Amino acid sequence: MSEEGRGPKENGKESLEPLREELKKIVPEEKKPKETKDEKLELLKREEIRTMEKDIRKLRESEADKEREKITDLESKKKGVEIKPEPGLLLEETLIPKPPKKPPPIRKVLVRVGFLLFFILITSFSYWFFSFERLTFKDILPLREEIPIQKEQVKESEIVIPPSIISVKETKIFEISENIEIIEILGQLTKEELTQDDFTRIVIKNKKENRLTTLEELAQVFQIDVPEGFFQTINIDDFTSLIYSQEQGKRGAIIVKIEQKEELEELLKGWEAKITQEGVFVSGEEIPAFVSFFKDFAFDQNPFRYLTISLEDLGICYALFGDYLVLTSSFASMEKALEELTLKSDLSREIGQLFIVGINGTTTTPQTEDFFKKYRPGGVLLLSKNIEDREQLKTFTQELQELSQKESGFPLFIALEQEGGPVSRVPFLEEKTPQSEIKDTNEAYNIGLKRGGEIKELGVNLNLAPLLDNMITSDFHFNRSFQKSVEMIGELAKSLVLGQKDAGVLTTIKHFPGYVGVDFNPEDKLATIKLPETSQFEKAMEANPEIVMVSNAIFQEIDPTLPFIFSTSSIQFLKDSLGVDVLIMSDDLAQDSLLKNYSLKEIVTKPIEVGVDILIFSGWRLPVEQGLDAFLEAVKNKEVSETRINESFLKIIQLKEALLK
Repeated sequence: MSEEGRGPKENGKESLEPLREELKKIVPEEKKPKETKDEKLELLKREEIRTMEKDIRKLRESEADKEREKITDLESKKKGVEIKPEPGLLLEETLIPKPPKKPPPIRKVLVRVGFLLFFILITSFSYWFFSFERLTFKDILPLREEIPIQKEQVKESEIVIPPSIISVKETKIFEISENIEIIEILGQLTKEELTQDDFTRIVIKNKKENRLTTLEELAQVFQIDVPEGFFQTINIDDFTSLIYSQEQGKRGAIIVKIEQKEELEELLKGWEAKITQEGVFVSGEEIPAFVSFFKDFAFDQNPFRYLTISLEDLGICYALFGDYLVLTSSFASMEKALEELTLKSDLSREIGQLFIVGINGTTTTPQTEDFFKKYRPGGVLLLSKNIEDREQLKTFTQELQELSQKESGFPLFIALEQEGGPVSRVPFLEEKTPQSEIKDTNEAYNIGLKRGGEIKELGVNLNLAPLLDNMITSDFHFNRSFQKSVEMIGELAKSLVLGQKDAGVLTTIKHFPGYVGVDFNPEDKLATIKLPETSQFEKAMEANPEIVMVSNAIFQEIDPTLPFIFSTSSIQFLKDSLGVDVLIMSDDLAQDSLLKNYSLKEIVTKPIEVGVDILIFSGWRLPVEQGLDAFLEAVKNKEVSETRINESFLKIIQLKEALLK
């Protein structure tokens, strides 16, 4: 807009005319340079802009003052206090603010320290964050070693798998976190190649809860409708889950111990009636059945009930056999289960498996065959009288195995003592290094490997060696021992056992806890001695020897009144030291040290009662038949626990299954 067109005030701004008058006074007209009209206009415009900026700034400050006054009034009203600012105070504080108070020196220091700490924190975090993903487990591991965690770590107890109720070809163990995974596991098993016409045991561990899956959980997973109160009539912890592979496919089976037989029979009758009326349901779905009712059948005079679902040998079969309930899904699997339970119930068959006995002769005779037919022993102990030469021994062991398979259906433990040195029952073997001459673990392993290979070739599958007793020079068996420190004995024994295992031979370590401090033949006289060091046995157990032989002495600190093999507390001491699952073997029971102090019945029955699994009866001082007859008579009179017999029998059979592989 041109200069002539403006009035005294324009848009709230003051006229520029007084400014011009002042300018004329300061700069006389005659001394001013001549200006063109355009230059004057340009100058006036610049002056006008500066003045406008000042006016705008003042206007904004004035508006801000008004807003602050309103806020102050509102706050005063809320508090009930009216504040009247002094005249000019607000203007002075807003237009000419007072300089801030100078902070005290300590505040400056604190602020600077705070900034420094904040900087260090941010820097450290950034370094950690951006470097962490470049660290590897290998980088972190040394730090964990340098600063060990002080918190004590609780080791979970190992899940103990009970023995199978019947003999099985194979056991498959699975781990789950949730029960629903069981369905997938069994689905996979239906596709696997399993031993035809035989049982495979299924064990399912709940890894999350560190326990075995229960029978009740299996029923819940498959939504099987069981009678109310059913689980109260059985022992839910004593059962075996099985899969039977037959021509028509895979079939399932359950064998469980009965607790309340009469109550169970009534429940099963009601269960039958319900199925007949409502049908068969699995996993919530009705399964169409070929017939809708149960029928009677029998196998080898053992009755069972069945309902046919399909002509492909699929149905529901159940039987009450002694103390066991058998549930299967086919005729074939039921017949196999009853056959195995029949064998299990034959106590004479089980009893024989508990004994390793001495026999006469160097070849099988009609008398040998009669002996096997009557007693069906679990093993034979070869002594010098049974050994002539290599070919004779190979033939003899083969004939003995054939007899055992014919009469009992189980392989035979063929055992001897091949310690090396003074106790080498097979004199023509190359490897006869005495234990006392073994220098280091490498040599011990090689000796075990070679010795095991040589005796296995002869048909021997169990060596009753090495001897781990920590002997002193005056001890009767000193020349048979390692004659090293306790620590070295354990290491040498461990290596020797590993060598024999790699050769395919089973091992018995002996004589726990040791014939130590006995300067006479402990077979002739019952020794009472102090409990020796046993850590060498614990070290040797790291090689997992199959059997531990115990001594026939009395150990004062454990049980001052009974020999180790007769004492419950002594056998418990062994299990606490070496493990609850180890097979325990007696030393020879046909010794004068026992025969002169106890009855024959006590000698053959007490060890089984307290937890010994295998009894050696060599017949050296008393005929084997007398020992076996005494045991059979005690069982007949119910003087021996059938439960204990079953426990040892199953442990022995499980070990023998390894011989078939």
